Amino acid sequence: MRRGRKILLAPLDVHFDEDNVLQPDIIYIAKDNAGIIRDGYIYGAPDLVVEILSDATGRRDKTIKKETYERFGVREYWLVDPVYRVVEQFVLIDGRYSLAATLTESDRVVSPTVPCLGIELRAIFSEEDL
Repeated sequence: MRRGRKILLAPLDVHFDEDNVLQPDIIYIAKDNAGIIRDGYIYGAPDLVVEILSDATGRRDKTIKKETYERFGVREYWLVDPVYRVVEQFVLIDGRYSLAATLTESDRVVSPTVPCLGIELRAIFSEEDL
């Protein structure tokens, strides 16, 4: 990662406002957005958020969290399903999420928000990790 850019992992609170505080699984904050990190917390919208679905969190990740990220301007949102080995990639366009891609383990996810980020999904969906 280039200097000033941050990749952060849960647990870490993201404060969108007083009533909307969430803990994404993975957070990316671009250098020009680094001012939202203060006192060990994030106050504002990260550039990219990743949620890893589970039985316990899947419904909330697909509804409440997705709607909150969209409303507060998170530019890109990934839903990673380790059971079905699928990544849904949403990109914010005119204030609404648009499904940019549905990717499987044979694909490579490339982020329009983070130009240097490209991940071979077979690497994260390996048999040893499941």
